[in-house]
Amino acid sequence: MTKDSKGVALLAQIAKGLITYSKHQTATQLGDRSTYVGMSDIGKGAECLRAAVADRLHPGRTASAEQIVRWYQDGEHDRIRAVLRRQLTLQRGHWMEAGFAGVLNSNGANVLHQLEIATEHEGIPIKAHLDFTLVWGWPRPAVRILELKTAERIPDTLYTGYEVQLYGQLGLLHSCWSQPVFSMKDAGGNAVFTNLTFPQAVKKAFGISLPQVPHSVDLEGWVLCLSMSDARAFGPYRPDTSMLHLCRRIASELWMTTQRISDGAESSEKNLSKVPHCTGFHPLCDWCDHADDCPKFTAQELTDPAYDEALTRLTMLKENKASLEASIASEEKRIRSFCQSVGIPSGWLKTNRFRFRTITQTGRKTIDTPLLRQELRNGLGEGAAESLLTRVTRIGAPFQRLYISPRMPEVSATNTLPTQKEV
Repeated sequence: MTKDSKGVALLAQIAKGLITYSKHQTATQLGDRSTYVGMSDIGKGAECLRAAVADRLHPGRTASAEQIVRWYQDGEHDRIRAVLRRQLTLQRGHWMEAGFAGVLNSNGANVLHQLEIATEHEGIPIKAHLDFTLVWGWPRPAVRILELKTAERIPDTLYTGYEVQLYGQLGLLHSCWSQPVFSMKDAGGNAVFTNLTFPQAVKKAFGISLPQVPHSVDLEGWVLCLSMSDARAFGPYRPDTSMLHLCRRIASELWMTTQRISDGAESSEKNLSKVPHCTGFHPLCDWCDHADDCPKFTAQELTDPAYDEALTRLTMLKENKASLEASIASEEKRIRSFCQSVGIPSGWLKTNRFRFRTITQTGRKTIDTPLLRQELRNGLGEGAAESLLTRVTRIGAPFQRLYISPRMPEVSATNTLPTQKEV
């Protein structure tokens, strides 16, 4: 066995383990997801109903551990690397969640990890699994739901699906507060408590007495976005009746659409083409398991390998550019910190080949467009303000932008998991 083949064998073992671990964790904490609609399903359905339905009909489109072994034996190492990269991205959230639980516990927080709320709406089973639920009993009863999300780069604004998911969690906690629908398991999947009201669960876990109704409780939700080098908290969000109605409507549509397609005479692929899908550009489309046959990406197949080679080169160049830009920013930050710590009055430092220093520059001037619009409306009136803004607004010339999205490795149909109908 060569050095390269040994390295690929190690990567194959890691990919195989990640897949097995993910399936085990899902089964342990979430159970059979085909038997209920989860909040993450609802969040995805808010942005792309087709993707949410397809996930329920074809949960086995990701590679299996057996396929990793077969790809290694057949020398299809690129497929192994593609699956490994995807699994590392998908599972970093589980690892950060475990670490974050330790952070909260070290602070002495009263925290419920993966609290489950199991309820029904018009006969449709709905479950919410809350990443972290923090509880205070004094000086005023308070509850905080923390939904953890991980990303390569912290977004400026949250995806709609994340907000809908959190609103659903808040809505169910508020509306089901005094109902015996709360349960929790430990890391091994063993029940800590089952079928309690929320006040009963908190009393059992922490000895804290909460009101039997949530109206006097300070209840908020936050989305915590974490990367390997940054963090940002989005919130606070509060229970909203209209958003809870939206979540329930999406759950009904998702459940009924899945059942209709699963019980239909036509193939699920053909029926899926009729399900509404995300039409605009969405960065999560690149990670969708069902993008290849999505109507949004209807494409002419190009068989000449030269196209793949050109796109591969371009993708590698863009990756190298991003890596270089990150390295430049990191090196500049390190040298600026050194200059500030030295504190030379003249500001200049020199080496054999360079002299350098840091200087403070004024910030870039920008116009707060919403504030300007409001001020103009107050001074000129709405009609005159909009007319003025229209006259001074300039639109640049149209331009073309290239979008490149990697296709997921094909998975053998014989190794996919059974559909709901087959179950």
